[in-house]
Amino acid sequence: MGESVLPRHMKWPLYLLAAFPISDYFLHIYPWGIIGGLWDKLLLIFFAVFVVRAYLMGDRRPLFMTHKMIIYVVVLGFVYVLMDTGYLEVAWAGYRVDYMYMLFALLFPYVVEREDILPLLKFMVFAGFLVALHGVYEYVIAAPIPASWLNLGEHERTRVYSLFGSPNIMGSYMAFIAPTAFGFALYEKHRGKRWFYILAAVFAVMALVFSFTRGAWLAFFVGLIIFTWLADKRLTLAAVIVAVAAFFVPPIHARLDQFLSPVYWAKTVNSGRIARWINAYDQMRNNPWFGAGLGRYGGAVASRFFGVIYVDNYYAKTLAETGLLGLFSYLALLVVYLREVYKVVKTHFKTPLGYVFIGIFSSLIVMVTHNFVEEIFEVPTMNYLFWFAGSMILIYGKGAIKSE
Repeated sequence: MGESVLPRHMKWPLYLLAAFPISDYFLHIYPWGIIGGLWDKLLLIFFAVFVVRAYLMGDRRPLFMTHKMIIYVVVLGFVYVLMDTGYLEVAWAGYRVDYMYMLFALLFPYVVEREDILPLLKFMVFAGFLVALHGVYEYVIAAPIPASWLNLGEHERTRVYSLFGSPNIMGSYMAFIAPTAFGFALYEKHRGKRWFYILAAVFAVMALVFSFTRGAWLAFFVGLIIFTWLADKRLTLAAVIVAVAAFFVPPIHARLDQFLSPVYWAKTVNSGRIARWINAYDQMRNNPWFGAGLGRYGGAVASRFFGVIYVDNYYAKTLAETGLLGLFSYLALLVVYLREVYKVVKTHFKTPLGYVFIGIFSSLIVMVTHNFVEEIFEVPTMNYLFWFAGSMILIYGKGAIKSE
């Protein structure tokens, strides 16, 4: 892929971003709070300055199909902003939430070299391990939680949330970190390093369980099936057996049993998730192709500006705000991205890095799956890491092809 346009001593921002949840948390508190909402945007501009300068000087890196799709989706999103000039502040806020972090993927081939990839991914897992430790600590001390985090009749001692302030996002982050940590545990030959990644994976799974987030549990199970199927199909049956056994662990069983009750489903159809998904569909019907406009319905921006309740489905929110054109374009981008990442993973099945790449691909599947029941991509940490992790595989794969 070529050398990085960043001087070696200026690559530290890449590690700041790899530890996104920790960086974001501490940059939001005193004395750094003034830049807490800007630091990731400033780094995007920082990288872009170097990339644009290199591009103008004739350094043209080959584009993946993913990059071409990102350019299309980003431009389409800007068109949505221009279509809603009456609510420009809302539309621009919605644009930043949905499209800003995928712009990093366009810059990575210029700022990340092949030798940077493993250290960055390891640092991402290390940051996840620290957050997992904090989550387990919260469970041990039974950190207090709002009553709204439990449904009527539930009695959990706590739900861990760590730096996120939300058990749903904590669960999603842990479900994302665990497969990649498993991959590194199988990759490492050094006993000490292998045990570190085993512990990182185990603590991530523990924190995931203690988040008591059913959507994250489901997403992790899907990712686990993908991981075992690609790594060794004989392990898939074992994964299913472990999942079935986990169902009968009292706290997990109580949480899932409530989910399976007719009362729960009656409630979710009348006023819960399913009702909100239907409302999102109805919102789209008013303008089928273009939707209600960015930031107008079902997400963080709409909640902040209009008091609209969350849809709890990123794809339903995208449908409501950008219509059929926006949703199909976004889904096409995800399909292209996952397909290109998988092609690199497939070519490295028999290489030492095969397990790491399988872990990362499984982590991406976790996040795509969880977005069906939460709006995970509205969280900066999760949005950035989704585009970061897969991009590292693409860059490594391109470098491997060019070096052969």
